[in-house]
Amino acid sequence: MVVTVTLVTFYVLMADLGTLIQIRERAYLELLDLALLVIRKRPRPLLLAAAGGIAPWAVFNSWLMADQERPPTLWLLLYLLEAPWATAPLTVVLGGLLFGQVPGLRAVLGRLARALPTLVFVHLIVRSLLCLTIVLIRWISGRLWFASEVILLEQTTGFKALRRCGQLSSGRSGEFFAHWLGQLGFGLVFTLCFWIGTGSALEALFHSEITWHRPLLADLGNWRFQLGAWIAIAFFAVARFFIYIDQRIRIEGWELRLRLQAAGRDVAEGRS
Repeated sequence: MVVTVTLVTFYVLMADLGTLIQIRERAYLELLDLALLVIRKRPRPLLLAAAGGIAPWAVFNSWLMADQERPPTLWLLLYLLEAPWATAPLTVVLGGLLFGQVPGLRAVLGRLARALPTLVFVHLIVRSLLCLTIVLIRWISGRLWFASEVILLEQTTGFKALRRCGQLSSGRSGEFFAHWLGQLGFGLVFTLCFWIGTGSALEALFHSEITWHRPLLADLGNWRFQLGAWIAIAFFAVARFFIYIDQRIRIEGWELRLRLQAAGRDVAEGRS
């Protein structure tokens, strides 16, 4: 018998009405909507985790790209290489929130420190080599889509992390690559709209004339462009976390469903 369970989304609501464990299917667009819902419900821990991970890289990018002679296309490569590192604290916090806990700063730093050797191996060495080949860049999204979740949440190390990523992406690497391309396109559109829109808004607030000035490629290093890009990267990191949960349920869903149902019965019997 082949049992397919697409996504388990469970909310543990400690209230007078008891504990609710909800199991139902969700499509990809629903996962994006779920990411927005979670961000709206828990903005403070997610914002702090995202800001803490992104801030050092944003400062580094501003320093590196201060030279106007550097090619603007370098921004894309920087974001591609930096995104997993910048969103690592966010991934750890999301893993804690899944079980109703908000990890403290010490817990987050401890998890990152223990995972550092594997993060360096996968995100620095393997990803950099794939980027250099150009042809194999699709492996980053196709085969290493859940690398951060595997390393930080499952605490898998070394080559086992690569094998685990391949297992989770088995049969869907092309679909994940298409998701990555879609996120890249949407993120670029959002960043450009945010960049131009905020510039026009500031012109309207602080200058007498309203103009729709279109910035040049040389202006890519300003804070508005970086802010828009990092907002998109952080959002899709949250969305990828739920895609990761979805894929785990597709592969291991039957066992997890039985355990959740058993946990629900235990809670109900304990409160009855």
